[in-house]
Amino acid sequence: MVWQEVALILGGCGQALSGGAATSPVDMKIVVSVEDTGSIDEVIKYSPTFIELRLDRMADDPLDQVRAVREQTAIPLIATLRSREEGGDFVGGADLWARIVNPIAKYVDLVDIEARYRDHAPAIKSQGVQIIASLHTNEMPSPSELREIEGMLRSYGDIPKIVVKPRTPDDLLALIAFTHHAQKPICTSVMGSEFRYARAILPLLGSEFTFCHAGTPTAGGQYHIREMRQIADLMK
Repeated sequence: MVWQEVALILGGCGQALSGGAATSPVDMKIVVSVEDTGSIDEVIKYSPTFIELRLDRMADDPLDQVRAVREQTAIPLIATLRSREEGGDFVGGADLWARIVNPIAKYVDLVDIEARYRDHAPAIKSQGVQIIASLHTNEMPSPSELREIEGMLRSYGDIPKIVVKPRTPDDLLALIAFTHHAQKPICTSVMGSEFRYARAILPLLGSEFTFCHAGTPTAGGQYHIREMRQIADLMK
């Protein structure tokens, strides 16, 4: 069933590639994730759709670094303080998370908020930013569990971001089908390198963003932005 459904979905993409009525799959919104703001000039040269600033990976005061990046570019910024539980380096509690992120929110356009910090979402959103409500797991939820996760994330955020770890091709096809049918906007992706090509496929089927790097990956399996653009160009 899943294989048949995904075949129909990919057929829709084929219509788009040949000039049919489906939405063009090559208009990717590419996010470049950055942990060292010393490389920001190089990142800006690539003109990504967004720049994600990984606050949890910054060696110095993140507020000063975010403020400096904001002065250098008008490219929309995403602030992310990723917990260790979800693949990052931040080990503090929710109150410390809020003390770090609250003063930064005024300098960015979107803030990534994991469910564990959701109580602070209203205060962040009141500063005029959009909320990426995120969940990263080394498991592969079932389709019904994915829908439940989506609903929970939408309860406090503007854009749900669900990152999972498929174990089999069938798992990946289920994620593709979920992404295609989910309410939009939504962002989906995969953990690790085994199915890294999904990072290029999921935006074709409805994922809002794809996360890349411009020199130093911040997560396993990330493509360089140059590679992702080459993939998109090949599909034009």
